[in-house]
Amino acid sequence: MSKLNLKFTARDVAAVEEALDGSLEKIIASFKLTTLIQFLMVGLRDKDGKKLDLSEDAAFDVVDGAIKEHGKIELQIQVIDALIEAGFLPRAIDTKQLRATLSEAIAEASKITGEATK
Repeated sequence: MSKLNLKFTARDVAAVEEALDGSLEKIIASFKLTTLIQFLMVGLRDKDGKKLDLSEDAAFDVVDGAIKEHGKIELQIQVIDALIEAGFLPRAIDTKQLRATLSEAIAEASKITGEATK
């Protein structure tokens, strides 16, 4: 699976905000697995740019495949990139730096968790 074809409109973002009961900024800040599911359900497009009508189960299948291939962080970054491209997040966000920061934070948390369980 390569990069997902994600495109977002105001209607899509509003649907995610409604489903997750929060503002886009709050949702992005707490990026849970259900966040990925909601964004894929509304934003995934086929190769011709036509919106896919994904059920929640189908969205979970896409997320499972993408996570196995690229990892959860990369999938989150793809969503953020698509939101930036659509104008819903500032273009000043450096997703390369964000990717590195998230990876470092997770590695550090793993070390701390490992030490705490010894």
